[in-house]
Amino acid sequence: MSASCRKCCLTLFFVAALAAATAANAGAIFYVSSEGEDSHDGKSPETAWKTLEKVNAAPLLPGDSVLFRRGDFWRGSLRPHNGEEGACILYGAFGSGEKPGLLGSIPMDTPDLWQDTGHQIWESRPPGADKAGTLFPCDVGNIIFDQGRSCGVKVWEDRDLDRQGKFRYDPERHCVMLFSSKNPALQYASIECALREHVIAQNNAHHVVYEDLAVRYGAAHGIGGANTHHITVRRCDFSFIGGGDQSGGGKRVRFGNGVEFWANAHDNLVEQCRLWEIYDAALTNQNSGERVQQFNLVYRYNVIWNCEYSFEYWNRPENSLTHDVCFENNTCVNAGAGWGHAQRPDPSGRHLCFYDSPAPAQNIVIRNNIFFEAAGNALYAPTWSEKELKALVMDYNCWFQHSGVMALLKPRNYTMPEFPAYQSERCQEQHSITADPLFADAAFHLPENSPCVDKGLGLGPGLDIEGRPVPQGPAADIGALEFSLHKP
Repeated sequence: MSASCRKCCLTLFFVAALAAATAANAGAIFYVSSEGEDSHDGKSPETAWKTLEKVNAAPLLPGDSVLFRRGDFWRGSLRPHNGEEGACILYGAFGSGEKPGLLGSIPMDTPDLWQDTGHQIWESRPPGADKAGTLFPCDVGNIIFDQGRSCGVKVWEDRDLDRQGKFRYDPERHCVMLFSSKNPALQYASIECALREHVIAQNNAHHVVYEDLAVRYGAAHGIGGANTHHITVRRCDFSFIGGGDQSGGGKRVRFGNGVEFWANAHDNLVEQCRLWEIYDAALTNQNSGERVQQFNLVYRYNVIWNCEYSFEYWNRPENSLTHDVCFENNTCVNAGAGWGHAQRPDPSGRHLCFYDSPAPAQNIVIRNNIFFEAAGNALYAPTWSEKELKALVMDYNCWFQHSGVMALLKPRNYTMPEFPAYQSERCQEQHSITADPLFADAAFHLPENSPCVDKGLGLGPGLDIEGRPVPQGPAADIGALEFSLHKP
């Protein structure tokens, strides 16, 4: 058996094992709705709980499920309980309609919440107060206007509040100052001030499943936390995430990923999710500072667009270890086209972003993906040595970068017309193509004549992001959406 076949078999084995290990046992089911009451027992839709605080404090047992009512939303940070092997804790949805929303923001669309300080600068104030005061417990990293039609521009000094939409967070008074030609609540239909907290905070979490949730408007990570294992994120949406001040003080570094696995991480799966408008990376596993191991991490059948990075990876220090990471059948579009790109001190826009990573790595599989247009580079690994680059197993991808450097590597770079030289010199991607995937619509479906149809590597039976069996034709398609004449 060839080395590539062995790697393929290994990938299939641990993906199957991961899916089995993260299945949830039948335990108690608890319901949460906006019409519920925390004094209820939560055991039926009619006796549902009401708040995230109740969910976080509930004495859940392995195998239990918490279901949020579709069409409702909750503000704050979900802090999951841990399951065990064969009995995960499930956080999901019930009912019909839009996915239940978890929002990491405070709404500011009431005129009384703003005070005119003159010169078109408006200051947030608590309800009933006559001046600014404690309303925001931590940094506000982004302001989302009119449900994402536009975003605020974060600045650090009062003198920079000089045009519509610019804002500053005052850490001493815990308030926001916003430039607006009139009361912001009259200028905009909705105003969401995103707080610097993970919307789902999962430090040391294990055997947890998140399904069918909409995670929005947080200024840290959508899902973030260190030392996790047996985590499944499935059919979730992540949007307008990140932008918070990472460290405070004078560093002024903003951050925020859609789903991040930090430090030790293994047997985690992210599949069939949609991620857009993320300040940093849509998906990432990374580490710095302590010796860790990251392995058996799978990202598949996700659609990613308008994020600064589609996938980011690095692991430090050199005595850490990474192996068996799969990024497969994802559709990645317009890296660097998001809300934060123009506000960054380091605008880049990359689909695959590999920073300095001295930890030994092997079998990082990048397969069956569409990488369509990036403001910077589709593939970025300029500090990786030839030895480090051998950890990458890349093939059956579709690349399209109409101008600029597509792959920024050592010792040379490659444009899209130079892709044949890249294939030859790197001994990679012999079945990959450079072509416009010809997206049929804004949801990135493939038309019948797309060059991605039937051009993927068969990785065994599976479901695309819309639940469509793969393959539909003689071979799997490249990307997260399998072409079919029939709806799933």
